[in-house]
Amino acid sequence: MLILIAGITGLVGLPCAKAAIARGHKVRGLARSARKLPQEVHDQLEGFEPMVGLHDIAAMDKAVAGVDAIICALAGLPEMFLETQLLLLRAAERAGVKIFHASSWNYDWNLSPGSHEIYDIIKAFAHQAELTSTIKPIYMFTGAIVEWYFRNSPRDWDPKSKTFNFYGPSTFQTRYTTADNIADYTLEAITAPDAAKGGFVCVQSFQASPEDIASAYKAATGGRGHVTLNCLGTIEDAKAKLDDARAKYQKKEWYEYIWYCYQVHIPSRSWDFEPVDVARFPNVKQTSLEDFFRQNPDV
Repeated sequence: MLILIAGITGLVGLPCAKAAIARGHKVRGLARSARKLPQEVHDQLEGFEPMVGLHDIAAMDKAVAGVDAIICALAGLPEMFLETQLLLLRAAERAGVKIFHASSWNYDWNLSPGSHEIYDIIKAFAHQAELTSTIKPIYMFTGAIVEWYFRNSPRDWDPKSKTFNFYGPSTFQTRYTTADNIADYTLEAITAPDAAKGGFVCVQSFQASPEDIASAYKAATGGRGHVTLNCLGTIEDAKAKLDDARAKYQKKEWYEYIWYCYQVHIPSRSWDFEPVDVARFPNVKQTSLEDFFRQNPDV
């Protein structure tokens, strides 16, 4: 299978490329630049199409030509979720591609409309695709991406002090999926016999509470490591922060307060789902939190 990965240099795109190559598929990349790709991945690509800006239709048309499936792993910006992804979907239609995995690795954004500005954008894309496209995209609910929390979000995790910050009870469980597990599940989904039918896939690597994070880190470090759990307040406190920020900032400044959306709605189970498709894809070996810490000692 020839697979196009849009956003191949990103948090999800690169693991998808590695997973596809490991399975013997041909991979073509679409991104602004190939410079971020590890050399060993770059050298194994069938091709790479540079994209100039968010609306580069010509690059998209070249990239989709002759591919069997598309994984859209573009960065989590509203313009990319809606505008760029929709243009890529139209390019896929013109090229006759039937398998399209949309950028969607989150909690269930079908639930609680209006609770998360970016989730509403993803939902808008899905609604537009359902109304107007001949393609039926695949969407995947994964909960939180582990690497985002522990590598990209200092408000959640301080890698120097090993402090985990949160609102709400220390026993509430968040659904997590590692980027590598996301890649494995995504490859399973797009190569399934019914992939062209699209639909929603619900998976996870594990569930963990703040207390579980502390326990797993200690176990992964042989009892030498210690995590500080920093409770910043109740869920109601987080909601007050969110409400105040929404009143203070314009919609286009969503990044100033979006963190509080997670602090309110994950422990409130506003977007929760059951990972029913884990059983559907038994070939994927789920990574545990302890394994993640053991494999990533720098976090």
